[in-house]
Amino acid sequence: MHARKQAKPQPSAVRSHPQAKSLKLLRVCGGKWRGLKLFVPESKLDSSSFTRPTKSIVKESCFNSLAGEMYGACFIEAFAGSGSMGIEALSRGASVAIFCERETKALEALQKNLSLLSITILESMAAHHRASTESPCAYIVRGDSFVSLGEILRICEQPSILYLDPPFCIRQNYADIYEKCASLIDSIASPNLRHIIIEHSSEYKFADVIGDFSKSKSKRFGKSTLTYFTQGV
Repeated sequence: MHARKQAKPQPSAVRSHPQAKSLKLLRVCGGKWRGLKLFVPESKLDSSSFTRPTKSIVKESCFNSLAGEMYGACFIEAFAGSGSMGIEALSRGASVAIFCERETKALEALQKNLSLLSITILESMAAHHRASTESPCAYIVRGDSFVSLGEILRICEQPSILYLDPPFCIRQNYADIYEKCASLIDSIASPNLRHIIIEHSSEYKFADVIGDFSKSKSKRFGKSTLTYFTQGV
């Protein structure tokens, strides 16, 4: 297996980082790394590379809803940004987190965040079956989530959870982003993908059934809403 082990996080790792002053911080909400500070790249609201971190209340609600489903699962974070949802999943018992992101600044923050954790960084997707590895694993896919997710889902052979947090549809050039997400879900034919969670603008409503997935619930948090789809319900 081609993988490398990360050192255990040090209490001062974030505070002493040379670029800490140029980065915002957020925290892991639960699990074994609860309270750990994470990097988020600074970006302007009008920037095409704007990263919108998921709020703590949204993360808590999402993972409380998944609860026992998380242990040993493969958590896939599309449009990953700095990876706070995938890291939260690893903290709460997921065995593998796959992060898909294309923006350079977000990837830099994601790599810094993963370096804080006691995990194995996979160097190939095939290595995520990690039979001989005891620590949680992470793999970074550098590229467009819509292009990469098909191959990611084909590779995953364990119970999987997909988290979609695309740019809000109100941003320039993203008016059809949720229709593209629906088309992606409709194309998924993976028996191992149990749940899909979409973080989206509260102004948009997804259909009750998309492909093999049925909407189980939606929960609103002001301008953001989490909509949950489950396969075979």
